Amino acid sequence: MEIENFDAMSVKILEGVVTKQPALDVFDAEITRLYEYKSRIANMKPSADIGWLKVNSQPLIKELQTIIENWIHRFTNYLLENSTRQLNNIAAFI
Repeated sequence: MEIENFDAMSVKILEGVVTKQPALDVFDAEITRLYEYKSRIANMKPSADIGWLKVNSQPLIKELQTIIENWIHRFTNYLLENSTRQLNNIAAFI
């Protein structure tokens, strides 16, 4: 049986894994910031009177909340997929 060198083993373990990612604190800060934005947007009034004009901002509020939810999902999904890929590669290697 041939013993593989470290570089060959690390390629097998880290296949498809992003190894140069920001620290978890960076992800946590960004996700927290997005939740704060979402909360502030949820507290906005759905309509406003500007002189004789009544403005309905409900569609804008819903769209902004959807965009924020999508970004939160992207960040958390990236962390989940990358961690799962690392664990699966380690299990396959073992």
